[in-house]
Amino acid sequence: MEPEDNYDSYDSDEDTPHLSHGEHKQNGNDSYKKKDYRSAIAHYTLAIETAKEEQEDEENPTKCDPETLATYYNNRAAAFTMILQFDEAVTDCDEAIALQASFLKAYIRKSKALTSLGKLDNALATLNRAAIHDPNNTTIISAKNDIEKLQQRIELARSLLNKQDQSKDYPPFPLPNARDGKQALNQIMVVIASCPAWRSILVEKTQALLAVGRIDEAYTTSTSLIRSRDTNNHHNSLLVLYRAYALQQMGNIEDAIKHIKQILAGDPDNKMAFSFHKLLRNLSKKKAEADNFYKSRSYEQAVECYTEALEMTGCVGQYKAKLYFNRACCNANLRKHKNVIEDCSSAIDIDDEYTKAILRRAGSYLILGEEDDCQKAINDYQTVMDLAEKKGDEDQMREMKKKLREAQVQLKRSKQKDFYKILGVSRDATENEIKKSYRKSALKWHPDRHANSSEEEKTEAEKIFRDINHAYEVLSDPQKKAKYDSGVDIEDLDNPHAGHGGHGGFGGHGHGGMDPNILFEMFMRQQGGMGGMGGMGGMGGMPGGFHFG
Repeated sequence: MEPEDNYDSYDSDEDTPHLSHGEHKQNGNDSYKKKDYRSAIAHYTLAIETAKEEQEDEENPTKCDPETLATYYNNRAAAFTMILQFDEAVTDCDEAIALQASFLKAYIRKSKALTSLGKLDNALATLNRAAIHDPNNTTIISAKNDIEKLQQRIELARSLLNKQDQSKDYPPFPLPNARDGKQALNQIMVVIASCPAWRSILVEKTQALLAVGRIDEAYTTSTSLIRSRDTNNHHNSLLVLYRAYALQQMGNIEDAIKHIKQILAGDPDNKMAFSFHKLLRNLSKKKAEADNFYKSRSYEQAVECYTEALEMTGCVGQYKAKLYFNRACCNANLRKHKNVIEDCSSAIDIDDEYTKAILRRAGSYLILGEEDDCQKAINDYQTVMDLAEKKGDEDQMREMKKKLREAQVQLKRSKQKDFYKILGVSRDATENEIKKSYRKSALKWHPDRHANSSEEEKTEAEKIFRDINHAYEVLSDPQKKAKYDSGVDIEDLDNPHAGHGGHGGFGGHGHGGMDPNILFEMFMRQQGGMGGMGGMGGMGGMPGGFHFG
């Protein structure tokens, strides 16, 4: 641990008490030149104390004069300034000026310390007092101009930050548009560079950061300032309000509500806090309703509730991204994958590092399975891989390497014959859905149904019919389907070296494929029963029955 600063009780060696104030001052100067400012402060303190003792000795003919003592105070103020202890520097400058009213260096140093503290009016008043003693002093004139420019900058920033249309319901406190916020932030940063110890200006900085969407930085700034001693109650309330807004933007609405309650506990009539609390409560209630529908697997109702929540006033930032993602999860369960992609994309637009949304979107792209979709899935997995590498998440990186291999297989498959597409089912289709779609497609393209077609149409129908049977043979056989999904080439699905499973020729039905003869019988019964090809109804003869659509 570093020793506590205690300059008034500086321990010196045995010879130190015998040094004169001038020698102590010289030691302080030497330490200052070496940039050992704490030692310099200690030496200047000894110089001041020694000089005061000599002043009290009326019989001492060499006692320190007031101007020399004022110099010691001014020197110590300079050292205090170098370690950013500006309040102590101001106090020493006041001591120096009290000893020597025309001490311009002390006035100028005090104004600089006051400027660093953000006390611009006091700094300007100090320079005006100095100008009484030397009205044409160029250093004083230049310093006054600099302070006046800083005052103009902060006034401009504040006017920009208060430009919000008060008729808007959200947010319930002044927050300008991004353009005005950026300009205000630029002005504030220039001021902070000259006023590094001005704590309360960080309130305006937090507000500007929120306006430009730098939410994490705004939250961090509010955290560092929330307990500052030099912010008044009004500023503290604003900080808590800004912090609550940041929390909501970050998706943490429950903690945001707790912050607002903290304001209202101390100020029940705070209109901004009351409005914000009501808004957040309504949002939270609607999300909870949607979450409950999701947990009970009432996905359609959950989608409806999430949609209502997304349209509510105040649904913004990462909180909004979460709601988009939640709705995407509902749509995934409903197997509405285009909606999943749309919702995940909306979430990613808000937070481009939203890993869960990126992965969910990639999965839906693969289920759609077109060549372009597969390439988009690959891009998404690569994005997650890059994010994982950036974070040093090796587990995530290994998982993404696996996902990328699978997506590459899917991309390769999309350029070839796609059995899912042939049967008109999605890649997450159930066994019953595959069987139902096969029955419908096989009857539609049975060659006997196209007996009166042209030769070209007959040839095309036969080709499609063969593909339908081949697709069903593979997708109805769990082993062949697994090999097909894993990327085994179609011609190798019956290869024992590529996996297990028997060979099934045209119309094979050893693993669930349908005998063309049965289809023919069904086709003939249909014609005889319905008197033609139109208005086809339900047919028997197959497990579960089926309907033409």
